[in-house]
Amino acid sequence: MKIALIGQPNCGKSTIFNQLAGYKSISANFPGATVSYTIGKFYFQNKSIELVDLPGTYSLSWYDDAEKESVKALASMDFDCIINVLDASTITRGLELTLELISLDKPMVVALNMMDEAKKKGIEIDISKLEDSIGVKVIPVIAKQAKGIKDLISAALTAQKPIKRCIYSKRLESFIESLEQCLKSQATTLILPAKLIAIKAIEGFSACEEIVSWYPKCQDLLETTRVLLNNGAEITKERHALCLDIFEYSAKVKDSKGLPISEKIDEILLHPIWGYVSLFLIFIAIFFIVFEGGSPFESLIDKFFSFTDEYLQSNIHNAFLLSLTKGAIDGIGAAIGIALPYLVPFFVILSILEDSGYLSRIAFLMDSLMHKIGVHGTSVIPFIMGYGCSVPAVMATRIIRDKREKFISAFLATLVPCAARTTVIMGLVAFFIGPVYAILLYLLNLVVIGIAGTILKKILPGISPEILFDIPPYRTPTLKTTIIKTWYRIKDFVYVAIPLLVGGSIVLSLIDYFNFAKYINYVFAPFMELLGLPVAIGIVLIFGIFKKELTLLMLAQALGLSSISAVSKMLSVEQIFVFTIFVMFYIPCLATISTLYREIRLKGTILITVSSVLIATVLAFIAHLIFLVI
Repeated sequence: MKIALIGQPNCGKSTIFNQLAGYKSISANFPGATVSYTIGKFYFQNKSIELVDLPGTYSLSWYDDAEKESVKALASMDFDCIINVLDASTITRGLELTLELISLDKPMVVALNMMDEAKKKGIEIDISKLEDSIGVKVIPVIAKQAKGIKDLISAALTAQKPIKRCIYSKRLESFIESLEQCLKSQATTLILPAKLIAIKAIEGFSACEEIVSWYPKCQDLLETTRVLLNNGAEITKERHALCLDIFEYSAKVKDSKGLPISEKIDEILLHPIWGYVSLFLIFIAIFFIVFEGGSPFESLIDKFFSFTDEYLQSNIHNAFLLSLTKGAIDGIGAAIGIALPYLVPFFVILSILEDSGYLSRIAFLMDSLMHKIGVHGTSVIPFIMGYGCSVPAVMATRIIRDKREKFISAFLATLVPCAARTTVIMGLVAFFIGPVYAILLYLLNLVVIGIAGTILKKILPGISPEILFDIPPYRTPTLKTTIIKTWYRIKDFVYVAIPLLVGGSIVLSLIDYFNFAKYINYVFAPFMELLGLPVAIGIVLIFGIFKKELTLLMLAQALGLSSISAVSKMLSVEQIFVFTIFVMFYIPCLATISTLYREIRLKGTILITVSSVLIATVLAFIAHLIFLVI
């Protein structure tokens, strides 16, 4: 059995998916977290169920890539049932999509999620009245607590098609039905139900207008209908009114006394001055938590693997075997001792920020600021996500409609220091020089992004679309969700980066054993000398293209050191700075490059990749010159 899970952004759709199918999708308290559909399989009552989590969409209008993905999936996949997730605390808005889904005439269930949030707002919903209004089975759910999940999936197994009711006035229904019947008589097959095509074509939805244009008789009828219905505005107006009528019929709102605590908090966090002050202080706090939480573990684990290295050299006398073993152990030690101590606390904090609702507020604050550098509206979301990982950051550009805006957003998102590059900054600059200097690198990064955005804005002229931000309520992150989301993000490092690291470390050991390194480093020698860096670490930058963590984790090995703690003996403060600056900006990892290719194709990918190398080289060279002067 195949079930579609669809709802508006920030309705808790992905949380329901994760409760049912296991943790395969990032659920976050801000729009755009899911930008492509995710498939999960599970068994319920001895039945195999395939659940498809579609991107969050406000309507079936195909205005952006997320909506396009949802509509295409609904049209092409033979779903046995549709689960429409509604946020009970904003039910009026969510019903807009529900009414459109009813037009698909497929078995359907409504998951009325966040009942606890609705209760906090004083909203009491009569489920039976709501079911009577829309003709669809409604199941109350609190997804984050797994309440109502079993009832929901049980209802989906026996779901019926919506009970047919006249959604619009008799006048509008007659116009819609006329075009619907015309399409049915003229077309042999349609990718969407004729009624939905008729409604969206009348409203001016270009994809449906194109379908109607294939049939001259229907096209003439559409043109006449649009004139009589004010270009479809009457349909939209009636749908809005109907959503309000349904809410007033099925729900009651109790008067709340005083200003809610969330609004009091927002008076500070969204303030035009104190909001930015709060944001800066929160970022500083995050930085120090990650550093202070990770550095003791790095030192402790580094000492253990230093002892292991001494033990290996004392007990393995075969040079070739020692090289292989040492390479593998060094790789494991670098991963456990350097990356994980910084990645784990970073991802824990990122999960808390997502689930609490603060990321949406960061996006709101940054939107007005980013207007000045060529990043607008929805572009803020990929920018923020870039601090976690560049891959989902680039994927998040799918929610951007304008191609120019999408390219600029993808470009700037790759410049944001992801968690892997944060590991390099923490493990080198913060650890050896001091956390204050690491903060300076982040400030430098913001300045560079600002300059790059301004330049791109001038090179690629155009008007960027605005966005109406959806600010979700504050929610308390759960321990279970935080742990699972942290593991979800860290498992890529465990399953992909660590094997790559161990394999790369062994390869590097063999290269050193057979004395091949000098030939490779010879090629990079002029470039490394230009930046004032040791020739020996040229090979490390190659491995960094695979995964950015590898640049730090293999640095000690390339320098012939037993542990990362000895790096300061081989590299000066200047060289640590220059190396870190270069790594912070140069070529995105392979996973990001492949994602760029999927999203903005070959030309854009090459331009971003080459530009990143140029930016990294120029900045690293300038840093080198500054150190020479001072």
